[in-house]
Amino acid sequence: MSPRVSIIIPCYNAEKWIEKCVLSALEQDYENVEVIFVDNESTDGSVSIVSAIKEKYPQLIVSSAPNIYPNCWDEARSEGLKLMTGEYVLTIGADDWLGKSFISNCMRYILSAPNKILAFQSPIKGVKEHADIYTGEIAHAYKSLKDFKHAVMERCPVNTPTVIFHRKLYDEGHLVTKPEVYGGAADYDLYCRLADNDIFIYPAPRWLGFYYRWHPDQATWHVQKENKDYDKMIQDYWREKWE
Repeated sequence: MSPRVSIIIPCYNAEKWIEKCVLSALEQDYENVEVIFVDNESTDGSVSIVSAIKEKYPQLIVSSAPNIYPNCWDEARSEGLKLMTGEYVLTIGADDWLGKSFISNCMRYILSAPNKILAFQSPIKGVKEHADIYTGEIAHAYKSLKDFKHAVMERCPVNTPTVIFHRKLYDEGHLVTKPEVYGGAADYDLYCRLADNDIFIYPAPRWLGFYYRWHPDQATWHVQKENKDYDKMIQDYWREKWE
């Protein structure tokens, strides 16, 4: 059997989108997928919607985590990581969704060199809030850790919700984040620390089926409203360390 892929879905007040997201994960054509929904103290109908889905899909794992840090999913993801049984893990936003073959497409690349590819990202296709109106693709290209380190000094060169990690990175402590320092930008710092440990995030050369929903309530915009330049904090720290 193909290696299991755990899909973690942190959720905070995503009742508008959560059904499409969870079903897209459950209905992947890859033969060995585990889906873990983790509520982050939602106050809307998200949990009720997912509870109804679980009646049809009893294999869906449902859990919860305290909402401690604003505008990030780290607490919920940490709970999902504790529960996962997969050899690989992906964390997606509750407002995004996956094409039916997304996991299969990613795993073809990963399993072509499983001892080498421990982290893998792919392009995203942006979609406007309520309609299937596409806003274009966002992809990142770099050929080496050196290239990646140069890129990361300008902006985050990773499409966070598309990244698939081998669980050995979790087991070895490489996936610990610092939301208490960097808030919703903690993944940016995580990618720098992975690079510092010579862990390369392989970029897919083409779009593989990830749909990213743009809307006013997403955490990305709320992070920017915090008036804290997390990106500069991260860049300054790693620039000083690497230089």
